[in-house]
Amino acid sequence: MVPASRRGFVLTLSAGSSVGLAGCLSAPENQNSTSTDTESEPDPSDDSVQSLPDFPEDTASDDCPPFDDADQVACYDAVDPESIPLVLIPETQSVQPNESTDFTLRNRSDQQFNTNIYAWQLYKRVDGEWYYVMPQESIQPLTPLEAGDDHTWTATVETGRVSDGEPIEELRYDEPLTTAGLGGGHYAFGIDGWFTAGSTEESIAVAAGFELETDPLELAPTSAISETEWNGETLVARSTRGEPDDDSDQPEWYILERIEQADTTPERVIVEQVVRNHQLRDAIALSRNYDANRVRIEEFSRAHPPFGIDDVRYYEFQGTYYRVTTTEGSS
Repeated sequence: MVPASRRGFVLTLSAGSSVGLAGCLSAPENQNSTSTDTESEPDPSDDSVQSLPDFPEDTASDDCPPFDDADQVACYDAVDPESIPLVLIPETQSVQPNESTDFTLRNRSDQQFNTNIYAWQLYKRVDGEWYYVMPQESIQPLTPLEAGDDHTWTATVETGRVSDGEPIEELRYDEPLTTAGLGGGHYAFGIDGWFTAGSTEESIAVAAGFELETDPLELAPTSAISETEWNGETLVARSTRGEPDDDSDQPEWYILERIEQADTTPERVIVEQVVRNHQLRDAIALSRNYDANRVRIEEFSRAHPPFGIDDVRYYEFQGTYYRVTTTEGSS
């Protein structure tokens, strides 16, 4: 097991502002029931026509991820927070255990910023590359931030549960946003959206980087693994996750194989991502703990196909290649 001194951490997020729920996070549809063959262009002299707020040209930084879907990224370290129309301001850029810290989205433009406060994004930078960590899912309401308004998320880092074998459950928007499984290193917290004068095709992302000052996260299997045994060259692990439909129901198999090279480009993953996939976490951790080239997890899966996987998956984790397949199992 992982030594008790090398622990994961818990990120507790609470959000507060006056924004309300206003529909799905998508561009509003044209509600006009009439149409014409031609559309007139807006009159530039009309004061009622808004233009997009002015942003500096170079607002990106290595301190923040690129946000592939964003037209522009405004990173806190690359901008003047007092002059830019929209910014995400961190209370601190050195996050310590058991100390809360705020991330404040501030709209100082003259128009509404359309976003989803539940779809914040957390990334980690490892060896110069950015990896998306969480959330895995979020609800999709439109929560506009009016001109002049702020919205604050409060984050508290506490000692975690990964080394104790506790699983990391999916975040729920209607509960305190708490997750385990963050090791020390450089992270970025951010969110994206668009201004009223623009569209979803002209999205802006704002982000702030910070250092999580703690030990690296050590991979450990979950406590759902109730027993293990060798079957030839295969390490068989039985999981308590899931229940049989009846006495004749057989568990599905999640099979991980350690390989020399992948048949296709593997997905490179970091430990903060691995611990958010129960089966992948257990299989890789067991493979490493037992030096097993092949691990079979037997578990009752409610998904179809088993574990939601209908193809062969390839992963690269800390320089080792893995192949994952699933099957309906056998008696």
